Amino acid sequence: MDSEAFNQWYQQLAYLHGKPSATATFRQEPEHFQVIEQLTPPSTEAEGEHQWLWVRKKGANTVFVAEQLAAFAGVSPRQVSYAGLKDRHAETWQWFSVQLPGQALLVWEALHHAEFAVERAVLQPKKLRLGFHDGNRFRIRLTDVQDMESVLERWKLVVESGFPNYFGEQRFGRDGANIAKAKRWFEAGRKYRVNRNQQSFLLSSVRSLLFNQVTSARVSAQRLLPEVGDVLGLAGNRSVFRVEQVDAELLSRFAARDVHLTAPLAGDEKLQNDSAIAQFEQTCSDEFWLQGLRQQRVEAARRPLLAFPRDAQHQQIDANTIVLEFSLDAGVFATSLLREIVQLNNAKANLDGAVELSDD
Repeated sequence: MDSEAFNQWYQQLAYLHGKPSATATFRQEPEHFQVIEQLTPPSTEAEGEHQWLWVRKKGANTVFVAEQLAAFAGVSPRQVSYAGLKDRHAETWQWFSVQLPGQALLVWEALHHAEFAVERAVLQPKKLRLGFHDGNRFRIRLTDVQDMESVLERWKLVVESGFPNYFGEQRFGRDGANIAKAKRWFEAGRKYRVNRNQQSFLLSSVRSLLFNQVTSARVSAQRLLPEVGDVLGLAGNRSVFRVEQVDAELLSRFAARDVHLTAPLAGDEKLQNDSAIAQFEQTCSDEFWLQGLRQQRVEAARRPLLAFPRDAQHQQIDANTIVLEFSLDAGVFATSLLREIVQLNNAKANLDGAVELSDD
């Protein structure tokens, strides 16, 4: 899949509410895209070998900040961790942890950098791990809005009915570069060298591609109610179960969002499922990619098919400017929510390339 084919594929992903007609400009300034990580340090005791840092950054990606923190502390970047990667072209707040056994809190306020600042530091007994946060709070300013009435209508629809939980374009690298590289890797096998860290990014991109394909096909087919054989997720955790029978109780739980539809994060699936919906998912997935994931022994998982913003509110600044505020679960892309509301004039202007997994 070359860059042109990738861009065409992404643009053709199905919309839950139809393609929006309104247009707007996004991220003219970093402050127009604010992200606050939702995570509270678990321990109330002021002790431990891990120094957790609450960092505000602007114009810098998460990996870069982690490297600067490691340099200040005089340790390897491997001793710095975080819950998720955040956009470079944004103003974000997130936690980092630095492992410094037997040391008191460093004087982090002495670390001065034009692109980030340590606003708080606490001791914790455990390191911060990927995915440890509950989600993110977003504050997004859209400017140059054409057809504000349509934006407000679509915003209401998305708040009430959700949006396809697509992985954003950032997950695939600029113009799908990760997918092109993964194809070469899968085709050449050991003849094509990819280091372990790159492998992780490429496998994640391939799984994201397949997830988006299945989700788009299901949205397009309007198969948005539980079916026999479906794998449903439980609200509030990652537990899943297979539907053996669709009855009134199940549909009631589904309507109350106690359970939700999922789509596959493809891998080496251990359990056989011969249901019609499983066969549907199979036909939506390219066998080349599935075989490559099996060869790499990637474990299969599931991800919610739709996502729903929480605590949503908006403020119309003037006839052509609006600010949207909402929270999303960890791993859900704010850009996928925006895609359902408005066509962005500069949607591809600030993609960070192959190593940034935004909005995680």
